Amino acid sequence: MDALILNEAFEAIFIVDSFESLIWTDRDQEAGDFEIYCFPAPEVLENAKADYYLVNPESEHVMIIEGSEITTDAEDGNRLIITGQSLESILNRRILFDQITLSGNLQNEIERILKENIIEPEDESRKISNFIFVESDDPRITELEIDTQYSQGQNIYDMIAKLCSTNKIGFKVVLTDNFEFAFSLYKGQDRSYEQDINPYVIFSPNFENMINSDYIESKKDYKNVPLVAGEEVNSIIKTKLVGAVS
Repeated sequence: MDALILNEAFEAIFIVDSFESLIWTDRDQEAGDFEIYCFPAPEVLENAKADYYLVNPESEHVMIIEGSEITTDAEDGNRLIITGQSLESILNRRILFDQITLSGNLQNEIERILKENIIEPEDESRKISNFIFVESDDPRITELEIDTQYSQGQNIYDMIAKLCSTNKIGFKVVLTDNFEFAFSLYKGQDRSYEQDINPYVIFSPNFENMINSDYIESKKDYKNVPLVAGEEVNSIIKTKLVGAVS
């Protein structure tokens, strides 16, 4: 797998085809991320700049380069680590300027949030000119309702990620052929073993579709007895121990 670097004008400027590892993670209810571990060749250092974009032909998502780090090892020499997040992270750059009440159709209300804070904000300096909203006609999206309120200062990314997680839907921001950041909501296919509508998918070493795996068993945070406290009355708080101490 190779990765293509685009500059801020979305011009292809460099192909990253030599690396020790490239980790690319797509997610449906939050931003994805990537990490490239390679030698710090001059051409890589010159082109892998912050706010440039990274394209993977095997994914519909585009990553934003956020930073790089050079590590030095006496035996193995220098290594360059390039990291960043997918386009969904752009939502993290905006907050609510005013309290907002969301009521009615979920998709329409999310569109309103984006229009008021990114697409058509009153303050033009907050506008991301190539950000657009793509409406879904999937009934699993269009039939969802919402009734909640958010206070001033709330982060737009956190709001939308929580709304999608609560309603078990995904959101994405993809780069179109016209270099627009297209936001949309979607509902994935359930391929778990418990359902019988779609062909299920199982990841297991037995099927040789897992490269690495870890199994951890720990009682580090286990607790078996709570101390329940009531309201304070005349400076006295009644407590009760529940369960057997061991």
